[in-house]
Amino acid sequence: MGPEKNNKMIGPGAQYRLMKYQDSLQQALEKAGLVKAFLQHNQLAIHPINYAVAYDYISGNNAGLCQAVEQKLASKTAFDDFIMVELYQRWLADENAQQEQLLHEVTGIVGRLSGYTDLAAEATGQFIQQLEQQLHDLATAPAKVTDISGIILSQAQLYQQQQQQLHSQLAMANKQSHQLRHELEQLKLQRMQDPLTGLYNRIAMQNQVDIWLSEQPERRIAAIVVDIDHFSRFNQDYGQTIGDVILSKVARKVGSYVQASGMPVRSGGEEFLLLLPDIDLRTANEIAEQVRKGVEKLRFVSSRDKKSLPKVTISLGVSLFQAKESWYQFLARSSQVLKLAKERGRNQVADELMLHAG
Repeated sequence: MGPEKNNKMIGPGAQYRLMKYQDSLQQALEKAGLVKAFLQHNQLAIHPINYAVAYDYISGNNAGLCQAVEQKLASKTAFDDFIMVELYQRWLADENAQQEQLLHEVTGIVGRLSGYTDLAAEATGQFIQQLEQQLHDLATAPAKVTDISGIILSQAQLYQQQQQQLHSQLAMANKQSHQLRHELEQLKLQRMQDPLTGLYNRIAMQNQVDIWLSEQPERRIAAIVVDIDHFSRFNQDYGQTIGDVILSKVARKVGSYVQASGMPVRSGGEEFLLLLPDIDLRTANEIAEQVRKGVEKLRFVSSRDKKSLPKVTISLGVSLFQAKESWYQFLARSSQVLKLAKERGRNQVADELMLHAG
C-alpha cells in the first residue's frame, strides 16, 4: 500500500498529532528522558497513555494540558493512572475530533435549513407577484378570463410542487438534525460520565465548578470526599469483576444522597467526591454521616456461591472551599481531611475543623 493511500486512512486526530510531532531523533530522545524522569518522579508506570500525556506536557504543545498538569503540580496533587486517563481523555483523545466533525455536520444542516427557508420564501413571493399580475390583467381585460384562469391554475400547481419538494427536503434535514443531536448528547454524556459508576467525572466536575464560581466568585461549596475502606484488599480476595460490582453499587448509594443542585463525582479508583453548593459545614457533616450509615447498611452476596460478602464501609472527609485558594489546593486539602478519617480508624466522618485542631 503506497503512502498516498495510507494518508487517506489517517483520521483527523492522528493527522493533528503527526503535524504536531515534528521532533528530530535527537529531540525525541531528549524528551523521552524527561518523560521517563517525570513518570518515575510521580511513580507512574510507563505505558502508552501515561507516556502520551507526559510527552505532550514536556513538549509544551498543548496549552490546556500544560495548564492542567501545572495546576496539579502546584497543589501537590498525587498523580495516578486515573488522573492520567482523565488528562488524556480531556486533552488528547480522538473523540474531540469526532465532536468537531459532528458539530460541522450540524452546522451544515442548519445552513441547508436556512437555504430551504429562503427558497420557500422566494417561491411564495414569486407566486404572489404572478397572482397579483394575473388579477390585474383579469380586471383590465375581462375577455381573457379563461386564458388568465388557466395561467393562474398552472402557476398554483407549480407552486404546490415546489412546496412539496421543499417540505420533503425540510423533513429530511430535520430527521438528520435530530439524529446528530442525539449523537452529540451521547458524546457529551460519554465525556462527562464515568462509564463504570455512572457518576460524573473530573472533567464534568471542573466545568460545573467553573459555572458555579463564575455565577458567584465567593460561593460556598462543601466537598465530601468518600473512600471505600480497604478496597484494594477486597479486590485481591474476590477479584476485579466482583470488585467492580461492589464499586458500582456503592457509587449509586453515595450519589443518591446528592440533590439536583449538587454533583456526585468519581474522583479516583475507589474514591468519590460529593460537591454541595450553598450549604455550611454542619449540614455537610450531617449529609456525610447519612452517606456513611447508608453504605454500611448495604449487603452483598456472591452470585457464584450465594455466600455473603464482607460488609463494606467508607471513610469521609468534609471541607468548605475558600475563595482565597485554587480549586486544586482545595482538593488537596480535602484529601488531607479524608486521610485524618482513615487515621482515626476508618468508617467515620472527619471535617476540616479536626484537621486544624490536630
